[in-house]
Amino acid sequence: MRARRFLCALVAVLCVPVAAFAQPAKRVTVSGLAFDSLRGTPLANAFVTIAERSRSTTSDAKGRFVFDTLPPGTYTFAMQHAVFDSLGLSGATSRAVVTDGRALVTLAVPSFTTLWRAVCGDVPVPARDTGLVYGSIHDAKKHDPIAQATVEVSWLDLVNIGTAKVATGVTQRRWRNETQADARGGYAACGVPLNTQLRVRASYLSNVTGLIDLPSSSDRVRRRDLVLAGTLVADSARRGAVLGVVTSASGAAVAGARIIVDDATESRTDTTGKFLMRAVRTGSRQFDVTAIGMSPFSAVVDVMSNDTVFLSATLRRVTNLEAMNVIASGSGSRLARQFDERRKLGFGSALDSTLIGQRGTLSAAFAGLPGVIVQNQSANGRRFNLWMLPSTGTDQCLATLLLDGIQQTDSEVLNTLYPAEIAAIEVYQQRLTVPAELMRKDPKCGVIAVWTKNAFRR
Repeated sequence: MRARRFLCALVAVLCVPVAAFAQPAKRVTVSGLAFDSLRGTPLANAFVTIAERSRSTTSDAKGRFVFDTLPPGTYTFAMQHAVFDSLGLSGATSRAVVTDGRALVTLAVPSFTTLWRAVCGDVPVPARDTGLVYGSIHDAKKHDPIAQATVEVSWLDLVNIGTAKVATGVTQRRWRNETQADARGGYAACGVPLNTQLRVRASYLSNVTGLIDLPSSSDRVRRRDLVLAGTLVADSARRGAVLGVVTSASGAAVAGARIIVDDATESRTDTTGKFLMRAVRTGSRQFDVTAIGMSPFSAVVDVMSNDTVFLSATLRRVTNLEAMNVIASGSGSRLARQFDERRKLGFGSALDSTLIGQRGTLSAAFAGLPGVIVQNQSANGRRFNLWMLPSTGTDQCLATLLLDGIQQTDSEVLNTLYPAEIAAIEVYQQRLTVPAELMRKDPKCGVIAVWTKNAFRR
C-alpha cells in the first residue's frame, strides 16, 4: 500500500512539471513613443531597435512604434534619427522591463535644459528666445583636438540710438559671443539669439577658419564642428585642394558657375560642370556656388592639409524671373549720363561698377551704403531683403527698389545677379531727395536704384 502511494505521488510530480513546460511562454505587444524634447513634438521616422532581440522598426508620423510577439523580460531599446546626427549625438536608449505590455516605452531627444546644463554649466537656463551653438575644433593634419582655440559667434541686430527715454534713430550693431575650447577641443557659445543669422569663426594664433554662416533658425541648440590649420604659426601655410562638380536638379552639368571661397577666392566650372581649386587654405571654409537664373548653393568644406576634398553642388532653376525681362525705355547712353548727373548733385549715395565688382555678393555691396540695412535670408547672403533707414526718425521700412528703372515688389530679382553684372547702385534716404526720374508711387522712406551693365549699354 505504501509503495503504491509513493508511485502515485511520483507520477503526479513528474506529470505536472512536464505539462507546465510544454506550454509556450506568453508573448505581448509593446508600444512606444519617439519624442523630440527640444521642439516638444513627436519624432517621425525614428529607427528603433531592441538590442537583445536584434529586432527593429520605424516610428510613424505621430512618433509611435510597436514590437509584437515579445516575451516578457528586460530589454534595451535604442533610437537613432537625423536629429541626433545634427546635434553630434549617437542616439537615445532606454532600458525597460516588459511584463504585460501595457507600459509605454519612451525614447526622447534630450531637452534644451539638459543640453544647456551639460555644455553651459551653472549659467542659468535662459528664456525661450535664446539658444546655444556648440561643437569641437580639430587639427587639419592630424585631426587632433585643439585646446584653447578661440571661437567667436557674431550676429547683426537693429538697435535704437539715443537714451532709454528718447530714441534718435536706428542702426545696425554686430554683437559677439566669444568662448574658448576646452582640453578636448569642445566649445559652447551660450546665449545666442534665435531666428537670426549667425557667423562663426575659430582661431588659434595666426590660424583662422573662414567666416561660417549659420542660417536663421528657431532651433535652440545647434552644432558646428570646425577644423583649424593647426597650433603652430607655420601651420597657416598649409594648403589643400577642392575638386567638385555643379549640376542642375535634373543632373545636367552647369557650365560657368561661380565658386567663391570665403567671399574672396573665385573659380568657374568648365563645360562638364567640374572645377578644381588648388592651394586652398586649410581649415573650415565656406563655399558659395552661383549661376545665372539658378538658386545659390552654400556648403562648409573642411579643407585638409595636402589632401583633396570633393564638393558636389546641385542648383535649382529660379522660376520667378519675369521682372528681369523688363528694362527701362530709352538709350543706354542716356541712362548712364543721367546717373553721372545725379551722382554729381550729391543728394544720395552711389556706387559704380569698380567698387561693386570687388564684392563677393550683392548683399555685401549694399551693406556698405549709408542708410541701407541688409537682412540676409540664406546662409550665403545671396537671398536678402533691403531695408531703408531714413536720415531722420526711428522707423525703418522695406526700401522701394528699382531695377533698370522698373519698380520691383521685393529684392528676389537681385538674387540671380552677380556683382560683376551691376553698373551702378543709387540710394536716396529721403522722399524729398529722390530725383524726379526715379520717383514712383509711394516711395515711403526712400529709393534704391540698381542699374545693370546691359541697361547702360542699350
